[in-house]
Amino acid sequence: MAARVIVSGEVADRHEVERLLAERHPGVSVESVAKPWQVAERATTVSFDIAILLKGPITAHKQRVDAIAALRRNAFAGRILYAAAFLSEKQDAIRAGADYVFDPDKQEVEQVIAAALYRPVVAADNAYLRALFVGERVDLLRLADKLPEPAPALVLASTSCHVEPDFWKALAVFARAHPQTRCIVVEDDGSEAVRIEALATGVQPYLVIAEEGFKTLARLADEILRQAWFEHVSSA
Repeated sequence: MAARVIVSGEVADRHEVERLLAERHPGVSVESVAKPWQVAERATTVSFDIAILLKGPITAHKQRVDAIAALRRNAFAGRILYAAAFLSEKQDAIRAGADYVFDPDKQEVEQVIAAALYRPVVAADNAYLRALFVGERVDLLRLADKLPEPAPALVLASTSCHVEPDFWKALAVFARAHPQTRCIVVEDDGSEAVRIEALATGVQPYLVIAEEGFKTLARLADEILRQAWFEHVSSA
């Protein structure tokens, strides 16, 4: 299914975004609206991957920020991008719930939109770990005994799924070789020998489910993935 983007801004700016996306990213479907409030209204009936509010006059700033807040109140599941030059505008947008705020004089709007469609890859071994990410904006891999290449953004390795010491030795090597990949060791079961091997990797964080729970794991994974997404977009 094609990615869907909704854009709000001045006519000339919207048309330029539509033109650039059509030329460089023809798989992206773009809908354009004039008023910020129309973004939130339209997003209640159509599912969008990205909602972007383009740079506009300072007199329209509150309307644009209100649109962000309305999207969040309506549980908008996509990414919200906000273009602005002034620090106060950026701060207001972040507080309202924008995922990424940028200066269009420093980053091209079309490139930011394309980068924001990025979905971090998660490799997890246990089915209950993979279930944590159902419905999230990630791509899921099943982690087997062989570690994935290319390296994903996040690896979740549980002690219940890997009884062989070789796996844990390989994970330690993998973590050192791929510093951009975050690895979480999840102690959920397994023999004492397996737990010792997992601890010996030195891979952190090491999370004991019985003590810290799934909410802690989900929150930690979300922080890691949001950071991976943010770094990808900010480098566009």
